[in-house]
Amino acid sequence: MPIQTTKHTNLSSFLPHTVKFEVTASETASEATTSLDPAIEAPKPFAAGKQHSIANSILPSLSQPALTNQASADTPPPFLKRNEQSASVQQFFKNRDAADTSSGKHHEKPAAHLIQPKSRYDAKMIPSSVVEAKKKGDDLGLSSLKFNTSTTSLPRTTSSTLSATRSGSTSQPDFAPAGVPRGRNSFGKFAGYSVNQSSTSSLAVTEEEDNAPSVFRPASKGPAIQDDEEEEETFTDERLAPYGGFSRPDLEEIFLNQQNVFENAPWQIVPSDSGNGSLYKAVDLAHKKDVIKSCKWVGTLSSPMDAIPQHIYQDICKKLSDDYDCETVHVNDIVFQGHYKSFCKQILWPTLHYQIPDDPKSKVFEEHSFKHYKRLNQLVADKIVETYKKLNQGLDPADPDNMIWIHDYHLLLVPAMIREKLPDAKIGFFLHVSFPSSEVFRCLAQREALLKGVLGADCVTFQTDEYVRHFFQTSSRLLLADTNELGIIHNGVFTRVNTIPVGIDAPSLKEDLMSPAVVKWEKLIRERWKDSLLIVSRDKLDKLRGIKQKLLAYEAFLKSNPEFIEKTVLVEVFIGSSSNSDYKSEVMQIVSRINALADNISIAQPVVILEQDIDFEQYLALQHEAAVFIVASFREGLNLTCHEFVEASTDKQSPLILSEFTGSSHLLDCKGEGAILINPWDIRNFSKAIKLALTMSAEEKKRRWENCHQVVLKHKPIDWIKDCLTSIEEAWKTDHLKTQTNKKPFDQDIFDRFYESTDGHRLFVINIDTSYSHDEVGQKSTKGFANLGRIANLLTGLTSDRRNYVFIISILKTEDLESIFKNVPNLGLVAESGGFIKLVGQSKWISIVDKKEVNNWIPQVTSLVKSKAERLPMSTAIVEECTVRWLADSAVKEDPKRSMDAMGDCIQHINDIYEETEGIHATLVDNSVVVQQKDISMRAMNFIVACYTTTVPASQLAERFQIRRVASFHENFNTIVRSPLHEKFDWIDDDDRPNKAQALFYSGGLTSIDEAIYEYTNSLEKDDVLQSAISVAITGGQVNARSSALYSVLGRNELLSIITSR
Repeated sequence: MPIQTTKHTNLSSFLPHTVKFEVTASETASEATTSLDPAIEAPKPFAAGKQHSIANSILPSLSQPALTNQASADTPPPFLKRNEQSASVQQFFKNRDAADTSSGKHHEKPAAHLIQPKSRYDAKMIPSSVVEAKKKGDDLGLSSLKFNTSTTSLPRTTSSTLSATRSGSTSQPDFAPAGVPRGRNSFGKFAGYSVNQSSTSSLAVTEEEDNAPSVFRPASKGPAIQDDEEEEETFTDERLAPYGGFSRPDLEEIFLNQQNVFENAPWQIVPSDSGNGSLYKAVDLAHKKDVIKSCKWVGTLSSPMDAIPQHIYQDICKKLSDDYDCETVHVNDIVFQGHYKSFCKQILWPTLHYQIPDDPKSKVFEEHSFKHYKRLNQLVADKIVETYKKLNQGLDPADPDNMIWIHDYHLLLVPAMIREKLPDAKIGFFLHVSFPSSEVFRCLAQREALLKGVLGADCVTFQTDEYVRHFFQTSSRLLLADTNELGIIHNGVFTRVNTIPVGIDAPSLKEDLMSPAVVKWEKLIRERWKDSLLIVSRDKLDKLRGIKQKLLAYEAFLKSNPEFIEKTVLVEVFIGSSSNSDYKSEVMQIVSRINALADNISIAQPVVILEQDIDFEQYLALQHEAAVFIVASFREGLNLTCHEFVEASTDKQSPLILSEFTGSSHLLDCKGEGAILINPWDIRNFSKAIKLALTMSAEEKKRRWENCHQVVLKHKPIDWIKDCLTSIEEAWKTDHLKTQTNKKPFDQDIFDRFYESTDGHRLFVINIDTSYSHDEVGQKSTKGFANLGRIANLLTGLTSDRRNYVFIISILKTEDLESIFKNVPNLGLVAESGGFIKLVGQSKWISIVDKKEVNNWIPQVTSLVKSKAERLPMSTAIVEECTVRWLADSAVKEDPKRSMDAMGDCIQHINDIYEETEGIHATLVDNSVVVQQKDISMRAMNFIVACYTTTVPASQLAERFQIRRVASFHENFNTIVRSPLHEKFDWIDDDDRPNKAQALFYSGGLTSIDEAIYEYTNSLEKDDVLQSAISVAITGGQVNARSSALYSVLGRNELLSIITSR
């Protein structure tokens, strides 16, 4: 989601407002609209007596007399008659005021309903399970179909059933009675469909993992999946049903000549039920507090729009723009459905929550739906660019209010798409859901595109440090991007990555809790369950919520503690609808089994399930009266429901049981003194946690609640907005200190001015291992050192001036550098990128690495890298004194994909295991993996600068930088000894110290190591440490290279020709 002030743009997949149409009950009930028109999504209020929900099917009325025949644990509970269902728990949570006054309205005009369009493609999207054709007789014509095991979801005989008929089948008549399953032909061979007309519509059979009707296609010799444009033409051709024509001419007349109820129906803009409610509230609060001066939302409406006439749709968009600061992205229904229901919900969402789609045939579906995902992302990005330019024309991109903020997994590609058209824009991205480990994310076929899309932002923010770590690992492994404690460097662009968890508005929630409506419901709930301890949960009915494990743990608790069977009630509120009937049936069976534990289910009912989302006031009242609240999710970004519970339980200070796999667990654990953390899969300890919560002393409850309460108060939504926007601003400033290097060419005049800027001494540090690319695999390598002898000859003129202190930095080891530059006088050398240093005029080497520390990790890393090199032909492992390298230049040229995977896996493995414990870091430099101690080059640079530009005593320098002496490069690394520096070198006597340099020149490539030194070099002049400091990047001709270096040259020869010409 993006948000934009007058100078801001905020992006979201769904706008915070949507449109609803006002129609009467007679309009929605007419045959022309209800039974045949798929464009209308009628309201779904609870109707007493309707057998469609879990609550109505398994929960007898608590006000009815006791049942004479108790259900056994192995049989489903009895169904209630219609007159009994009206008093069920579902009915209890209906609005009593409305119910009490409804009796007098029997003869009034039917009340109007607010409805939204429903996509004509809702039931026709390509399912994620693509099934192979089976041999005749394998399944009696029911390939890949399963029957809904729940009797509550089977259609009644009065229902209209959309059925698939097998071409040429004689086993069933063309119009079988509703509720009788029909055979389905294999994918792509369906000959047509028929509709049994009646008052309602339901399905007799459901597709695997989807409760929507299956997609049927006509036989075709072409490819199974059409091109985007071809498919859209098929879907938008009003003369045809998607993927086929009408089986009967009379159906065509019925379908194409329906009255469009949206043509004349009044409409109104209302808050959206979809999208991220916490984001909407936080931004609204920030706007009121003037944290965001103004905000423009960009996104789609939360429902399909094809059924709305064009002129009405334009009026709606204008109204949203003028009065609600919402810019609508125009998306047709097929793209909308393919993006949201197909790729987002069936591919991306499960993967981000560790539920990898495992159908071997799902790749066709995934590639197809990704086209819709990409298209919608592009449409959103284009709309943002259009809005940004219109609102920000003539404004400085550096304006703090000029910002684009994109939200959540629906828009992962948008940051890079915007960056392509608005290279100077401030772009932030916030992921509200979890981010999995690299091992899971790499299962996505579009993994690289998604990662690169996100990295188009200046700042990427997550809910927890765990998700940041996973993002680092995944980017390093799949993109070979380099990482540090602040963020990620990919293709020379730095993206800040941080953690800022969202929060709730506790003061506002407190006001809600004190409202008369909540107080009234609290009283009603106490009366309803006056002698019971309430255990409350609120979840979507899907596997990720751990509902089954929660019920199993509760069952185990009751069996171990039968005295609680009549004292506790688990109230589970299900929101939304379930798409997995099997899982729903499993839940029902467990609930039935638990309720059968009671001697009299009409008196003691251990489980109450509400398959409907209750009003917010009712929900708060339930939380207030709860003795325990349980969140058992397998994976979840940040569960704000438990934050709300903490505030709602101020009076009772009830315990919270929280899954350790939710983002909130890191906040509310409070070092073991907050929420009770559980592993949902550990049923035994889960059940013990329930007992602990119910039997906890008042003193411990208070202590735990106070700790959680302080955490909730600390994480305010207004602070979340401030911190996120500040992070985006700071990240943008950091990146824009790096300008395009080709705009600042280094030339002779610039060098002459630097050279003449001081009459004193100058310090030159030149990195001769100039990498022209940051982390791209397959680029031309620059690791050949055949021309280094020529460099030695050129440097002779520069070193002959006694006022110049010249150092060469290289990845080469000490003996190689001495051999190459042995004839160059007064030249300082830095080997292994900083591990070993030979000062100007000295014959001995010193080291800034600790031999014992190196020996702790280098044997294990050597073994790992060598094993990787053995499995990658044409690659070589090189082990030096304090560096391990894996040279893969030839392998990359031969097989880039395999080489990238192998090197990425190696980098991630080393950084995961050794970076925190041993302080080493693996990175990609010129098609090679280089493993060294972290920041070793920067430490070497700091030491050299301190030696030649300060008057710090030598003994202090030796102690600060932990200097070790190396007797000779011919001796082994083990001959390094720790000794005071002044005892070993003649020049180190403070009286004979070299003259202090007043100017610094540094040149290198475009690696992350060089970038850090450029920033350090530039700061020395800025902070008045030196009179002059200059940094020059060797770009290798990269057109759009960005660097912190002040100037750039195309190549090493050009640089040397300039600095050696004097």
